[in-house]
Amino acid sequence: KMMVFNSGSKSKNFRGRKRGFPLIRSFLFLCAVFIVWILIPGTDKKNDVPQLQEATLLPDISEVKPHLQDVLETPIDNFLTHVVKPGETFSGIMSLCEIPAEWASDILRSLKPIGIPVLFPGDSLVVVKDTGGKPRELELLSKKQCRYQVELSDSLIKARKSLLEISSYTCLLNGVLETSLSEEIWKYGVGDVITGKLADIFAWDINFFIDPRKGDSFQILFEQKFAEGRFAGYGDILAARYVNNGKQFSAFGFRDSVGRMRYYDENGKALQKQFLKAPLRFNRISSGFTNKRKHPVLGIVRPHLGIDYAAPAGTPVYASADGKVTLSGWNGGYGNMVIISHGGVYETYYGHLQSISAKAKTGARVAQGDLVGFVGSTGLSTGPHLDYRMKQHGKFVNPATISMPSGSAVNADRLPDFQRTRQAYIAALEMRFPNQLGMYIVDIEKMDAGEPLVYQLYRDSGNN
Repeated sequence: KMMVFNSGSKSKNFRGRKRGFPLIRSFLFLCAVFIVWILIPGTDKKNDVPQLQEATLLPDISEVKPHLQDVLETPIDNFLTHVVKPGETFSGIMSLCEIPAEWASDILRSLKPIGIPVLFPGDSLVVVKDTGGKPRELELLSKKQCRYQVELSDSLIKARKSLLEISSYTCLLNGVLETSLSEEIWKYGVGDVITGKLADIFAWDINFFIDPRKGDSFQILFEQKFAEGRFAGYGDILAARYVNNGKQFSAFGFRDSVGRMRYYDENGKALQKQFLKAPLRFNRISSGFTNKRKHPVLGIVRPHLGIDYAAPAGTPVYASADGKVTLSGWNGGYGNMVIISHGGVYETYYGHLQSISAKAKTGARVAQGDLVGFVGSTGLSTGPHLDYRMKQHGKFVNPATISMPSGSAVNADRLPDFQRTRQAYIAALEMRFPNQLGMYIVDIEKMDAGEPLVYQLYRDSGNN
């Protein structure tokens, strides 16, 4: 007999009838049934659970790798770990781990033939001792991407040095400038090392202290290295683009004949110009290049044929190009000054220096980026700054606006290789993750660790 229920009104058959299962009682009943079903599964359920899942939930120690099983079974009192702190030495750490001096001496002797480890803060050291307190194993994981392992017995010490398995990640970072370049790059988890490298690549075209504007965009294709899952540092920037106030600058890395990374534009011309755009890191330009300026000390109007870069006293000042120092010392109102001649066409002037580098003596040859002195306020000056000037064919020119001559281009015989490399980088920049801000992994490459170095040292057991 079919019964039809109307959701809009109650049936007469149910009026006045007392319910046998109130709502709360029904809920409790269903919960009890569910718990019983979970705790007492039917025989048909057991076969449905994959064996792999069962093994994962209940691991068997016999299936663990032998060396890991040994570690798990080692008493905790015999297992020492130490993270290297700044200033610590290998011998000092041995003493902290209560390794006797004669053992520590033999350990160092065993490591000499394969290279005594250079310690860095953050390196990790593990020492395993036997029940009598004697050291039996030692392992050091170094930031130099090396693992040092030492096995010790009363008569023999066996030392091994092996390179960690390195994975190189090629990463793409897409960003838009909101504050500063370093903050934007850091926001995506990338360190200041990459910021510095990017600034160095474009140093001849962009002054990252004054040129960047909010809304500038950038792309960086770079390498990150991991040693067995642990971050091991940054590699090279492979390619980069920076759009500054609507103007695009591009850089494509290409190694020279000896393996050094060089950077070129789309046409294979070197980004490295003959002159740096600015010879120091400065806070602001306090005076620009002008034919009429009231001198802050003399109070008269006269030309200021250079650029004053305001910076804290002691800020390093670098040679803006290769050349020969023609003057190094006091020069009247300029105070301590260095003048460098660059091939007879150009001259650069560095005035009001606090002090002059010993490498920038008169007659010395300097390379681009060499230290010439430090920002000061010597001579006719009201505060610490660098008075930077440039002459071209004997006439002062504005260093900020002059078109700088470029360095060398890709050799003609290697141009096809460069073009193929450039096209691959362009594809990565334009076709991988287009218009998506953030950092993305483009490729992962494992590097061959090679064969380990092993050395055995026989001990005089009588010393123990």
